[in-house]
Amino acid sequence: MVSDTSTAPIYLLCRNGDYAATVSQQLAMFGLRAVAFPRASALLAAIHGEAPLAVLVDEAGCEDMMLTQVLPMIARLNSGPLVYLSLPMAAQEQIELARAGVTDFLPKPFDSHRLIDQIDRMLEAQSPQPARVLIVDDSETLTHWASNVLTMAGMRVRSVKNPLKVPQLVALEKPELILLDMYMPECTGDELAKVLRQNPAFDGIPIVFLSSETQRGRQLSARRMGGDDFLVKNNDPDELIDIVAMMVDRYRRLRELMTRDSLTRLLNHTHLIERLLQEVARAHETVRPLAFAMIDIDHFKSVNDRYGHAVGDRVIKSLARLLRQNFPGADLVGRYGGEEFSIIFPDASLLRAAQQVDDLRQRFSELCHISGNGEPLTISFSAGVAQLGNGMQTEQLIETADAALYQAKAAGRNQVGLAR
Repeated sequence: MVSDTSTAPIYLLCRNGDYAATVSQQLAMFGLRAVAFPRASALLAAIHGEAPLAVLVDEAGCEDMMLTQVLPMIARLNSGPLVYLSLPMAAQEQIELARAGVTDFLPKPFDSHRLIDQIDRMLEAQSPQPARVLIVDDSETLTHWASNVLTMAGMRVRSVKNPLKVPQLVALEKPELILLDMYMPECTGDELAKVLRQNPAFDGIPIVFLSSETQRGRQLSARRMGGDDFLVKNNDPDELIDIVAMMVDRYRRLRELMTRDSLTRLLNHTHLIERLLQEVARAHETVRPLAFAMIDIDHFKSVNDRYGHAVGDRVIKSLARLLRQNFPGADLVGRYGGEEFSIIFPDASLLRAAQQVDDLRQRFSELCHISGNGEPLTISFSAGVAQLGNGMQTEQLIETADAALYQAKAAGRNQVGLAR
């Protein structure tokens, strides 16, 4: 996730005090501050004073205005989501509300998870990671033009003349799109695309051919070899930017579905281990430190048994959100399984990694979780941290961190164990 801007409040327009309190409690569980207003005039004044992350509007309305009046006013003042809380309604009603400025609809009973996911995505969109583009072309003129166009659009561009170096560069740079010349001395673009598509790790990366080729049959043939699109060289710069941006966005969405755990949006088990394997190999090659942490929520089975799996899921998501806040990009953090999480610490000593995990433990233990009947809960986690040793392989590192985790649990839980 991006840097934590969740100190900004979420405003709720609602005349029902009990319902407003319920919504506020659920948001507080995720570390979000909700401020409820029974009157629209007070809400509008608050927006003038402090911009909110989002504005929630209850279908029951407010005390001093009709919603048909206040919704357009909120929409004009507020740049974030304007979310309407309601029972199921007809499509025509939703269309009218959307015309009035509503951006999203949440069904009752209020589901904080859906709102949290939406806010996280909004924050990520406000501070997007630059698209990583690899240009493969033996023409310095074309490479210079395309590189300048995309760099000025905020993208991170790497270029290479020799196509035979591309597989190694793709593995190193992890581009999110490849702009590939069709005709080069060493090989053709479609031949290189076919080679790249043989590697499962590269299979989903969008490939856009750049060429002066205008014959439609030749273009289609190249796409059958593994290309995703075809652009004529020296085309409109805006078109190049738009196509690259759209294809990178689609690639990111598809990759998130493949690599992320659906509940937490952290790396799933398979891709967490894959990333750890990469970091272990890099650490051995560069002789740099690497630490690894295993985290387990304390007494989680009791939470599920006593309060239900819905509450358990909220606890898991609250920890996942803290992890995303503390580790931007979330590509070093994953859900190991169930209530277990893992963090990879490249270039970090054992003590430095343990300190970061302990700071996270303290923050999580201070969160107020709410059960289905409104009962407040405080929940903790235990963790184990290990350092990669000389000759140690990935499986050994995981086992060592896991042993440190059990050491922390045996010592009373809610603490961080260090591998011996």
